[in-house]
Amino acid sequence: MALPEYIPEEYKQKLTQDGHGISFPCDTGCQMRFIRNKKDLGGFYSYKQWGGIEKALDAAMSRNKQLKALHPTSKIRRVRKPKDGTSCGFNGVGYREKLDKRRNEIERFYWVSYKKNDKPAVKTFSLGYTHFNADLQFHAYRTAIQFRQEWDEFGEDMNFDKYRRWRKLKLYEFGTPPFEVVRKRRRKGEALSEDVQLQKDEENVEVA
Repeated sequence: MALPEYIPEEYKQKLTQDGHGISFPCDTGCQMRFIRNKKDLGGFYSYKQWGGIEKALDAAMSRNKQLKALHPTSKIRRVRKPKDGTSCGFNGVGYREKLDKRRNEIERFYWVSYKKNDKPAVKTFSLGYTHFNADLQFHAYRTAIQFRQEWDEFGEDMNFDKYRRWRKLKLYEFGTPPFEVVRKRRRKGEALSEDVQLQKDEENVEVA
């Protein structure tokens, strides 16, 4: 970054080490840019209004540091190319079939990746161990996407507790109307139906 000659040497060294998003579009002030969600949260710092070049630069750098603390890069939604057979085409959401060795049965579920306390975590929405209907699958799919969208927007400020009742509520619709699944009655000797679920999918599973 080319710095104007009138910038004090001390500040040239600081800006060389960390630009703080600062540029110099004119000789009356500096511009500090800080982009999040396609919005510039920075501003123009007039030398005259701030009482001099050094005070204006101090204010711009201080504000930049404050914005970095308020909007850490860990909360930026990174869009990656979906992987075949694992992703649903929506960032951070996928479908998986996993063998439960304790029961020797295959569990099917949608998963959502996110971060909890700055550590990678996964939330699952289980479809059970036997056949499930299209309504339940679509409900779990939309719920998983809703969970990820809320996390992208609110981060750890989102309401995680409401997802404990995801089986009974359409959290992805306004007013969260009830969701009901017509369940097939289990006969003696049949495999467990989808209404008998492990409770693990109601909890957040952290990935090491």
